[in-house]
Amino acid sequence: MKIRNIKYYIKEAFISIIRNRLMNLASMITVSCCIFVLIFSYGIVANVDHLLSSVEDEMMLSVFVLDEIPDENLDYVYFRIMSIEHVTYARFISSEEAIAAFGARYSDDPEFLTGLVESGIRILPRTYEISVSDIIYQDFVREELEQFVGVLFEQVRYAQEAVETLITINNAIRIGGAVIILFLGSVSIIIIMNTIKLTVTNRQSEINIMQYVGATAWFIRWPFILEGMITGLIGALIAASIGMFGYGEIIRRASEALPIMEELFELLTTTEVFVFLFPASLLMGLLIGAIGSVTAVRRHLHV
Repeated sequence: MKIRNIKYYIKEAFISIIRNRLMNLASMITVSCCIFVLIFSYGIVANVDHLLSSVEDEMMLSVFVLDEIPDENLDYVYFRIMSIEHVTYARFISSEEAIAAFGARYSDDPEFLTGLVESGIRILPRTYEISVSDIIYQDFVREELEQFVGVLFEQVRYAQEAVETLITINNAIRIGGAVIILFLGSVSIIIIMNTIKLTVTNRQSEINIMQYVGATAWFIRWPFILEGMITGLIGALIAASIGMFGYGEIIRRASEALPIMEELFELLTTTEVFVFLFPASLLMGLLIGAIGSVTAVRRHLHV
């Protein structure tokens, strides 16, 4: 493909976009909506995935040791825990340590808690916090530990339900976003097809003349294909720019309004999200435009 031909194709594509600006504007808006849904869905899914990864790294099983088990037998309890397959770590928390941690968080009367510790009353059980090599082994390890309930442990606790809820929400967002993107992408392609069809109809006389003077089929087709691709690219660029600015503002305002949120979990930064999402959005816009224009050229441009 010659350089002068490329310049001609691009020039003709922009002339056609301006000539059919209303239809192309409708195409750009629809593509923008489609890409914006993609950005919105990906932003939520990426942050939920990030949260799940954080939870997975920090989530531990907890077992409460029976009061009847004397302290001198705790080594045996530790041995039984570590002998379970996929258990990588077990940390012992004494009743006194649990009371101190509880007091540091919730109590306004530290002297009351100090008195309880000195009295020897175990108001909080001795606990082992247990790490598993992978979250997929949580259920297996939990079932193994529950075999010792009533023998060594009072109770086994874990946060699997919370994780499963997050996974369910994440999957729902993925599916819902994919359905909306598919719908809006189809609408975008149809509008672009109609725009190219209108352009072909308006330029039919010019196309006939080009054929008579020996223009090749692809020389005639390329301006129409580029018109659709440029339309899709501009629509995607608008959505990606707005999405990037909007995401940054949402993160900033959420941090200002809910400072405690930063202590609970850290949202992904604009750079972390859009280093992939920005080029992916532009690529999707080009793809939508290319599909719409190529389909229209095949159906309506007989050269």
